[in-house]
Amino acid sequence: MQRHFFSIALFSTFAFVVGCATSGSSGTTETGNVASSAESPHSRGLCTPTSTAAAPAGGLVAEFSGGSQEPVPGRIVTYSIPKLADAGAFNHTTEGNLTIKIHAPATSRPQLLGTMFQFDSCIDASAFTGVQFTISGSFSGCSLVYGTGDVAHEDVTVSGTFAAGPAGSYVPQHRLAADELSSTPRTIKLPFTSADIAGNPPTPIDPAKLVFALWQFIVPVAADDGSATPPCTANVTVDDVRFYR
Repeated sequence: MQRHFFSIALFSTFAFVVGCATSGSSGTTETGNVASSAESPHSRGLCTPTSTAAAPAGGLVAEFSGGSQEPVPGRIVTYSIPKLADAGAFNHTTEGNLTIKIHAPATSRPQLLGTMFQFDSCIDASAFTGVQFTISGSFSGCSLVYGTGDVAHEDVTVSGTFAAGPAGSYVPQHRLAADELSSTPRTIKLPFTSADIAGNPPTPIDPAKLVFALWQFIVPVAADDGSATPPCTANVTVDDVRFYR
């Protein structure tokens, strides 16, 4: 599979525009053009002692059995940038796990298709080393990255959640290769201190001020020579998201 990753400049234009996202347990995906703090369970702002909760002692974040019932309360938020013409081309389900399905053709513009578990409060996971989760399934025709979001990498000008980053902010990301996935669930461990793609600002995330966990597919532009470009197809299941020591 040919792998495509955006330059830093392109990421600053498109990536992690959380304020453009809406959520829905049915798995529908919608995006707007401006931030809407009314769609968020909390207002924009900094992580403060009153808005920050300690990570569960055992580290478990989510098993996707119900947002408010998870060890770390939160909700699923999805977005597509730009908005997909076919809403059914990108959807998710949460029935004891998070399953993401995509069938999105390449277009003349790059596309970002993101699914995140957005926390209802800032989470202090400074007692832990990183995030782990199980993942299975397959994808092709696109790239997959994972990001643990913190408040310092949230763009304060567009985000509807806790945010303290400058315009153009986005979180550091880890690439997940297609050959890392199979029908058998595999545990992926990703430390807070490392990333394949630097964020903006180019600083490590702050594990004391975490706000989401994100899986994002990057669809490259269609070939401009008239040759066929395969669509982005994915059927990926994520489960047992937790902080590890």
